[in-house]
Formats: sequence, structure tokens, C-alpha cells
Amino acid sequence: MLYRYYLSNGLEVVSEPMANRKTVALGVFVKVGSQDETRKNNGISHLVEHMFFKGTGTRSAKEIADLTARIGDDVNAFTSKECTALYGMTVTEKFGELAKLLGDLLTDPQFDAKELTKEKRIVMDEIDMYWDSPDVLVHELLQKRVFREDSLGFLISGTKSVVRSLKREELCEFLHAHYYAGNMLVSVAGGYEEEKIKHILEHAFARVHKGREAASGAKKQRLLPQDIAAVVKRRKAAELALPPYHAEYIRGEKEDGGGERNPPCYYRSFVVAHKDIEQLHMNLAFPAPCVGDKRRFAYSIFNSAFGGSNNSRLFQKIREEEGMAYSVYSYSSAYRRAGLFHIDITVQPQLAGSVLAKVEEIVEEFSHNGLSKEELFLHKEQVETELIMGAESPKTRMDANAKYALAGTKLYTVEEKLAFLDVVDCAQVGELAKEILRLSKASLCVVGNRKDVDLKGLRKLWNRWGKQCV
Repeated sequence: MLYRYYLSNGLEVVSEPMANRKTVALGVFVKVGSQDETRKNNGISHLVEHMFFKGTGTRSAKEIADLTARIGDDVNAFTSKECTALYGMTVTEKFGELAKLLGDLLTDPQFDAKELTKEKRIVMDEIDMYWDSPDVLVHELLQKRVFREDSLGFLISGTKSVVRSLKREELCEFLHAHYYAGNMLVSVAGGYEEEKIKHILEHAFARVHKGREAASGAKKQRLLPQDIAAVVKRRKAAELALPPYHAEYIRGEKEDGGGERNPPCYYRSFVVAHKDIEQLHMNLAFPAPCVGDKRRFAYSIFNSAFGGSNNSRLFQKIREEEGMAYSVYSYSSAYRRAGLFHIDITVQPQLAGSVLAKVEEIVEEFSHNGLSKEELFLHKEQVETELIMGAESPKTRMDANAKYALAGTKLYTVEEKLAFLDVVDCAQVGELAKEILRLSKASLCVVGNRKDVDLKGLRKLWNRWGKQCV
């Protein structure tokens, strides 16, 4: 059973007790990520997340590490484009200690100047690591380009120059402006009694302040005429961008909620980055539904059938039948204001053109003909089985509940999700395929050694796709 309620300070809680479990997963999700930053402070959300573990008013970094180890060594954090989260999992009897620890990290971080200097070096090493990973780089560069006019395209880690320049005072101001009860969500799942958990949460997060005093307390700045003109110019450019994302995926497709900000424009793009590596990494992106889209159950089956599994069209035809590429798969990047459907390929450079031509063939066939009833049954069973297996984990349930609660959509039990999957038919999947798999809107990013690949040929193929009928 799912519970949704608010603590006395206005902090929302999503809770899902699970029978016969001896563990509990807890996550605190804050609605702030790289999309809420500016070019001048891009990376601050991620740096704040790192600094949570560097000491509070009552615990040193070593004491935090010792407690984390004692309750199971499964406490961590992450930053995404849309949220920052602290989470952990422990046995039921130690849940109170976990909740108190997360509450302390969130409400009383010290942001010690010496620790900040050290952690900046760690974050900059992390940025280097990402740029040395072509499988990560190909995804990040593509999203940066297609959302170029919107902060949704910002890199989560930020840039080394910005991270290096961030000051302690900026982190403190950022924390107070965004880390308040109305901008946060607690998600918990596992083996426990609801009333006991509610009492523990009330105590652990009592110090989370209720409103956004910092944001509302600042005086609104009057825009000068030249500032207004600049805003109008940017908005006009966004309107002329082809295609505007919201025209196809926002209107009337979300269940309950909706983003308070306008959706970004999608810019069809061709991106190349040189890396002196043997293999070529390619990533295609298509505009796709948001995280809160009501068709998400059909979408999961569509992805499984097209490229998200070993028995999908992409994998079977490109790897198994043709032996063209070792790694080829599809996946979704769904956000509250937008979404992308990706095809990721790692291939020998000399086969890049042939593989993309094969992808073109598979895309056109799937978008025109959809899938058979036999394929629907197979992939429906696969998605349902994966859902049931994932639902055995408190951490998976905690994370999934938070994901959709943050998007403002209705939450469903496992049984309800299975019922929705069960009624998906070929027509629904076919409709999504036609809507998403349009090569005229495909963006392409290529990461590899320039001298080993026919970039002119790839661009020519991509340009030909763009001339196809929308």
C-alpha cells in the first residue's frame, strides 16, 4: 500500500511498506539540479552534494563515514539535471539512525573552507574522468547541443573553471534558497510499520525550514529596456527553432502534474568530438515523451522491443545477424519538461556508415509496421518480469516512487502497473513508434578518432534524413 502525507513542516513523504522485509530504503530528493543553475554557477548543485559528507555541526567527516559503515555502508548521494538526492538502505532496527544522519547532513553541513578546497579537486578529477569516458561523453555532448538554449543542456558536473571559482558563501546561499520543505520529498520503502516510520521522520527532518525565505526575501530586480529586448529576442529565437519540443509532447499528454517552467526547444544537431581511441561511439537522439507522460507503460514495451533488450530489433539485426557492432541498444532520457529517446552504438570506425544505414532501415521498418502480436506478448512479459523482479528491492521501489512523485504524476502499486502493462496493445506501441522514430528529427553525436571515420559520409547521411517528410 502507498501512503502520501506531509510532516508538520510541510515536507512531503511517499511511503510504501513491504511485507516480510528486514531492510528499509530511504531517500531525500531535492528539486534542484543542473537545470536550475546559471552559466556562472553551473556545477554548484553537484559540489553541494559532495560537501554534505564533509562534516556537520555535530559530526566530522570521519564520524559520518564510521556511522555509515556501522549501519550497512550503503549511504550515498547523486545529482541529476532535475534533482539532488541523499539516500541509504539499512536494516529496519537501524532506520532511525539512517534518517537522523540524512537529516543532519541536509540541515547542518559546515562547508568547511579547507574541505571545500580539497573537494573541488575531487570534483575536477571527476570531470576529467567523464571526459575520458567516450560512452558518457557521447551522451552528454548530444544533450548539451540539442537543448542548447536551455539549462536542461547543462553538464551536471559543470566545468572545471566554474567549480574552481565557487566560494563557500555561494554554496551556503544556494543551500538556503533551494533546500526547504516545499522543494523536497522523502521517499521510503521496506519492512516497517507506517506509524513508527512517520514518527522517526518527523523527528529526523524537523530542522528542514518550511518556506523559501531566501528566495522570497530578495527584492525583485527591475528590468531595463535593453534587458527586456534581450528576453524578447531569446524567446523569439526559441519560437522559431524547429521543432519546438512542447508542440508534440507536452500538450495534453501528462497525467496530473506539469513543470512550472516552459519546456525547452529541441535543436536537431550533428556533433563530433575527437578522441584518440580505437572504437567509435555514436549516439542518436529523438524527441520523446516526458517522465510524466500517461503512455509510459506502452513506451517501456516499445523500448524493449526496439532496442532495450537482447531480443530487440536493433540487437538482433545489427549484432546477431550482421555482426556489425558489439554494443547497440536504445534507452530513454525522460525529464519533467522534456524527453529524448537514444540509440547508442559502439563500432569499428570503418563500419560506422554501414551501421547507421542499417539503423535507418530498422527505424523505418519499425515506425511503419510496428510489432507483431507475438512480439508484443514477448516484450510485455519481459517488461512485466523485470518490474516484478525490481519490485523485490526496497531501494528500487523507493527510487521509482520518488521519480514519479517529483514529476507530479499519480503513483501506482506494482499490481496497478502490471494491469496497465497488460492492456497495452500493438496499436499503442505502433503510435509511439511513428511519433518518436522520425529520422527527420534525429540528432547524431560521434566521438572517436577523426582520421579513422568518414565524417563527410556520416553528415551526408544525416542531412539526407533531415530532408525526409516530417
